[in-house]
Amino acid sequence: MSNYKARSPSSREKRHDTLSAYLGETPPLLHEYRTGEVDQRIRTFSQSSADDLFVALEVLGGIRDAIIIIHGPRGCAAAQLRQSLSERGASGEGNHWLVTNLSQRETIMGADGKLRTAVVSFYRRYGPKAIFIVATPPVAINNDDIQSVVNELSEELGTVIVPIFASGFSSKASAYGYDLVLHSLVKYLAKPEAAQPGHGINLLSLTESETERKEAQRLVAALGLEGEVLTLPAGAGVDDFARAAGARLSVPLNFDAANYLGEAFQEVCGVPFLSLPRPIGLAGTRSWLHSVGVAIGKEHEAREFHAKEATALAGVLEAAPLRGKRIYVSTDPATALGLLDLIQELGGEVVGLTVEHLDRLHLDALQKYQDHSPALQIHIGNGQGFEEVNLLQRIKPDLYIGSGGQLLQAAQLGIPSVFLPQIPILGYIGIKAFAHEASKALRNQAFVTRLAKARLPYHPSWYKRSANWHIKQEVK
Repeated sequence: MSNYKARSPSSREKRHDTLSAYLGETPPLLHEYRTGEVDQRIRTFSQSSADDLFVALEVLGGIRDAIIIIHGPRGCAAAQLRQSLSERGASGEGNHWLVTNLSQRETIMGADGKLRTAVVSFYRRYGPKAIFIVATPPVAINNDDIQSVVNELSEELGTVIVPIFASGFSSKASAYGYDLVLHSLVKYLAKPEAAQPGHGINLLSLTESETERKEAQRLVAALGLEGEVLTLPAGAGVDDFARAAGARLSVPLNFDAANYLGEAFQEVCGVPFLSLPRPIGLAGTRSWLHSVGVAIGKEHEAREFHAKEATALAGVLEAAPLRGKRIYVSTDPATALGLLDLIQELGGEVVGLTVEHLDRLHLDALQKYQDHSPALQIHIGNGQGFEEVNLLQRIKPDLYIGSGGQLLQAAQLGIPSVFLPQIPILGYIGIKAFAHEASKALRNQAFVTRLAKARLPYHPSWYKRSANWHIKQEVK
């Protein structure tokens, strides 16, 4: 049986040897992956971090013409409330959601009937093209028969009902939430048997802002592509997944998040998948654009367009706003490894790197990282503030670039910071925007200087411990 017919995908640990805990130099880690003997690490103490449910709801929040039913206690809907208030989750006309609000008894005894009532009531109110039912960790424990509800009501209501089984503990990597959603989207919404072969391209987007998606569309349009450019799942409608099954090619904007969707389209629908690093920085964007151009027979157009854009950015690169600056980067692995080139292009030096997870998908980029800075340590940890602040105190970088909650803690140490989700970093516009924000942060340090006078977020005794104090090798 194809893996894409199963209820859920296997964990990232099983498929890619994903690590969620590590602190050390790159060569030993690369050696483990090359030899096929990857030792899992665990934390004896772990701080709060997002799980697969948060990520799954973030993806679903960007799909139009659908409603979301979160099956669980109302506390599980906090992730969706957070998403609905964010800029990225506000897209999607008709993107309504509810939570079944399970009681303590229902989390133990089950609540199939309550779920049926919620689905029927919500469907009759909004009449969506698809209904997403998101299982939560309590439901994974009480083992509600969601699949039976899906099978019965899909036929009764005459609409597509898509279950997503987020248990919260199948994988230590929150990025597994991408796989959970993408697995179900291909399984229930892609229709390869009815797809009309075309000349279009699927731009696979999950983590990008609207500005970044528009920049990617501009890059592809500059190649003179004959055919439709579909950007999905972010910003896509329910019907777009069936059309995407007939595309000429799938290209990711973040290969780490979109890899599962590209491989699924390739295996299930026969759409070739061109796995590429993110188009970040001048070299990264040129490489991405060139690869797409070669794949669709537009290599000359790609070369000409890049030359024009590079000329327009010459002043920004020559100014080298990060010259002589020591930079610490903390974000998802595909973005962090892509930023290495951009920071160097702007004259800076990366002196510390924290990524949310790491696995076999990142080996080529990790090898390049090692070639740049062979002695530089890599820290793997999502939401581990103590470990990161400990490293920041020791390294003392000039600038912190991140996308998580540790941004405030860096500022409390007096380190100027750049919050990545607020600026576009993809393509040619990303180079200019990033250079501007980094320069502004370095010039205006009065706020972080004042913050640094306040008490540090941890007791002084914590800083006497090493940053990897709680990271241990798993005993088998």
